[in-house]
Formats: sequence, C-alpha cells, structure tokens
Amino acid sequence: MKKNPQKGPAFGWSDVLMLGVVVIWGLNFSVIKIALRELSPAGFNGLRLLLTAAILAVLMAFSGESFRVCKSDFWKLAALGVMSHALYQLLFINGLSRTTASNTSFILSFSPAIVALLGGVLRIEKIHWGAWLGIIISAAGLYLVIAARAGGIHLLSEGFRGDLMIFAGTFLWALNTVFSKEFLERLSPLKFTSITVIIGALAYFPFCADAVARIPWRRVSLASWAGLVFSAVFSLVIGYLIWYVSVRRVGNARTAVYSNLTPVFTVLFAFLFLGESLRSRQIVGAVVILLGVYLTRTEYCYFLRGRSETRPAPALRGAAPKPGTVPALPGTATVPASPGTAPKPGTVPASPGTAPKSGTVPASPGTAPKPGTVPASPGTAPKPGTVPALPGTAPKPGTVPPGGGTDA
Repeated sequence: MKKNPQKGPAFGWSDVLMLGVVVIWGLNFSVIKIALRELSPAGFNGLRLLLTAAILAVLMAFSGESFRVCKSDFWKLAALGVMSHALYQLLFINGLSRTTASNTSFILSFSPAIVALLGGVLRIEKIHWGAWLGIIISAAGLYLVIAARAGGIHLLSEGFRGDLMIFAGTFLWALNTVFSKEFLERLSPLKFTSITVIIGALAYFPFCADAVARIPWRRVSLASWAGLVFSAVFSLVIGYLIWYVSVRRVGNARTAVYSNLTPVFTVLFAFLFLGESLRSRQIVGAVVILLGVYLTRTEYCYFLRGRSETRPAPALRGAAPKPGTVPALPGTATVPASPGTAPKPGTVPASPGTAPKSGTVPASPGTAPKPGTVPASPGTAPKPGTVPALPGTAPKPGTVPPGGGTDA
C-alpha cells in the first residue's frame, strides 16, 4: 500500500506574520536612508541599538525568564553578540550610508548561499552539486548587481566601498546564523535575542559614544526620530522575535523563503520614497541571485523526492523468479501463505531446507497410494534379493511387508 507523502504545516498565522516582517524589513532600508539625512550613521545606530536592548530587557522582565546561562554558553553568546550586533551593525550602517537601499537588499539576499557554503566548509552539513551550482550562480548575480552602478566598478568609489561593507556584514550575519542554531534548540527566541543584542549594544557603544554626544537633538526633525523608533521597535525587536518563532514552528527552510521577498519590497519603497531607479543589469543580477539561492536551498530535492516516491524498489542482483512462478509486477508485493495452512491431500510437507533422499521418487502432488499397497516408510529401500511387489498385488501369506518388521 502506497503511503501518502507527509505534508508540512499548513499556511497559518506564522506565515502571515512573516509576510508582515518582510514588508517591514523592505521599508526599513528607506526609513534609515531618510533618517541618515539628519543623523550620523554611528549616532543613529547607537541610539537604535540602545533602545532595542532596553525594550528586550523589559520584555524579559515581564516574561519571567532569567538571563542565567552556563559559563561556557555565556562566552559563546557574547562572541555571537559582538559579531552579529556590533561588528555587523558597524558594517551595515556605514555601508548603507554609502550605497543604495536596493543594492544593500540585493547583497543581503546572498546570505543563504553563504550559509550553505559555511555549513559545507565547517562540515556541519554536506554540500551537494546542486548547492555548489546555486552558490556559483548567486556569486555571478552578485557581481552583476555591484557592477551595474553608473560607471561600473571603481575600487575607490564610495558606492563600491559601501557594497563591500554590506557584503562583509552579510558574511558575519551568515556566521551568526550557522552558529546560533545550537542555542535556539535549548533557549527561547526572546532569551537568545535579548542576551546577544544587549551584549552587542554594549560592545558597540564605544564606537558611537562620541557621535551620540554630538547629536543636535533640537534640530532633528520628528520624521527622523520616528524613523529611529520604527527601526528599533519593528525591524529589530519584533522582526527578530517573529523570525526565530517562525524558525522554531515551521523550520528554517520555509522561513528563509520569505527573506528572499525582502528585495522586492525594498526596491518598491526605495522607488516611492527615495526616487531610486533600477538599471536592467541590476534587475538581471537580482533575479540571478534569487535563482542561485533557490538552487542552493532546495538542491532539486522536490524533484528527486517526487521520483523516489514513484520508483519501485530495485530487485536483488542475481535473483531470478522460481521455476513455475510468474514474476510480480513492479510495485506489487507478494502475499505470503497464511500461518497454519495445511498441505494439499496426498503430499508430505518436507522439512525446510531438506531434499528427497537418493533412491526415492517423490510422489506427484495430489496423488495417493493405490489400493492394496502398503506405503513404504520414507527413505527405506527393498532388501537385497527381494523383488518389489507389483502395484495392485498383495503380499503372500506368511511374509512381512517391506519395512514392516525388524531385521533377523
């Protein structure tokens, strides 16, 4: 009987929330670009991280969870916090201030391919040929996106340096994704995010303290302050928590599909609010990146799984059907005899694995001894000098039938 393939979780509230997060992250790039017109990158990001850390600490207090972790986990979490919320934020905010919002989003969409590459290099998971092909295709798309800016690639241009910073930050975020997996198996999303963000904010503060002190508080418009609050509350706090909850509920692969929609909304909002225009090579590069990410994440598993469900199990090499039997059709199974069934009348069931002794002729199935004959004991032969009686004759009076007594 063919089993139905196991279905994943149905479309539910976590999918709706992830769609909302994708829209928020797509809008966040334009919001930051607008706020950076009045705030320095270091000042904006310093306040944003401090506000995010304060909100997460309040949420931890209301949840009743403790910050306590074992000593070995603390140092690992501290390293992840510095890498993903201090160094990454330094590269992200300075890169975004130098390049376009569209390019930033396209380059960040390369992250799943880097995650797969790191997983193979660190031997966390095996990379198959489909994943390698996807990584190579994504790299080609990344080159098209970076090279599509006006004037091409110039190593000393501000835009190119911004693209490189975003790419370096994407690499650090991919490292965070790879190494955070073990912690999310035993820590709640809120606890993991709170610890790493608070440590990262403290590590980032020395780089932004001077910029924060020099912020012209009264001259900053309400729109810039609103952008800072929006980026901290919705993009970081709510976005991170929903992301990790979705990973726990429906899995990493299904959650990551939504992150690939972020560039679509980023380009849309950048066109509406920033007036950014796209070149044809940027569009082609973005499509190539998404195609490569798709190949990297799926590795044609859907098609291979579909084939394996319809392909019959291979027969053992050298095995042939027994004489007199009809070979079963592919995909069908033979029905074994029911336990407790008896052999046909006139047949003597042989012990498993035994063959008839030499000198005896096995009776045809379904035949019985003729009337007037005494069946010989299995495996006995007529004594020397005696003539076996013809079928249908009776033994002479005073004689003992063969096999009926003992030897003299």
